Amino acid sequence: MPTVRVAIFDLGSSSFHLMVVDASRDGVLIPVLRRRSFLHLGTEVARTGAVPGDRAASAVRTVRRLRTAADEAEVDVVVALATAALRDATNGQKLLGRLERVIGCPITLLTGEEEARLCFFGQRAGVWVGSEPVLGLDLGGGSLEAGIGNALDVHAVTSVALGTARLRGELDSGEFLTARDRARVVELTQERAEPIRSILAGYPAAGHRAIASGGTVRALARLAMGLHRSLPSSRSVSALQVNQVELPAGQLHELADRLATLDLDARLALPGVQARRAPFLPIGAVVLSTLVEMLGLQRLVVSDWGLREGAVFRALSLRSERPSDQTVDGPAAPASPARAG
Repeated sequence: MPTVRVAIFDLGSSSFHLMVVDASRDGVLIPVLRRRSFLHLGTEVARTGAVPGDRAASAVRTVRRLRTAADEAEVDVVVALATAALRDATNGQKLLGRLERVIGCPITLLTGEEEARLCFFGQRAGVWVGSEPVLGLDLGGGSLEAGIGNALDVHAVTSVALGTARLRGELDSGEFLTARDRARVVELTQERAEPIRSILAGYPAAGHRAIASGGTVRALARLAMGLHRSLPSSRSVSALQVNQVELPAGQLHELADRLATLDLDARLALPGVQARRAPFLPIGAVVLSTLVEMLGLQRLVVSDWGLREGAVFRALSLRSERPSDQTVDGPAAPASPARAG
């Protein structure tokens, strides 16, 4: 079956990510390349309200490198999306203009609801979803997205200010998550996750199956597997595939308790923990642990797919997305006229 080569630029709050895939009309995505650079814009925006000049310059350089990689991959379609950090920064629009000139096509600055919907599209394509409603959660650097739906429809979506980079910036926490920091994360999660509780109240059965995506979720799943399974090396843990792995609520509570007592070096000594994720794992574990307790969830089913894959399906209207879902108009630009000079 013919495929279309799609490049997704995901300009997020923790990292800028390029994903290139060959997509077929029956919803199969074949990976071509991935490039990622951690900028942690969400932390700086939470601290100061804006993207500092040095980080803005790094963002432009990063996008230039990613665009070069997309050009070399000879893509057919370019989709560029920006999320919470650029949505919230006082100088976000100005920086977006600079980044658009480098990419060579418009960048869609997603609303939280649009981001949540795209995340749910990706989650339900990566993890089995039937006719009954399920809850989808995506924990990013700047926000936490939630969606409720099934294989045919998306019933409700919301977005809340609970990203790991955002919270680290708000707390101005160091390497160690103090007892006061942890109590504050719990408090903020309980306060800000009320919209998620509200949409779940309308579809209570969705809480019986909850899907979760995002880099922090995957990192916590790998850590749980490394701690509870006999594996040959820490390197093998970091390479573990975690799609459809279950994270029981009890394991999330244990991880939150354990990570909150460790400094950065001790976290890095845990199986499979990578340096780029280690600073944010304690906050992510506390957010998820608090959330599952607050919502009465028994477990989370991990999805490798989320926003970026959902953006592919939306851009190409692949079969995994039904007509009733098509309410987000992200850009789908042909690559050749959009090439940066």
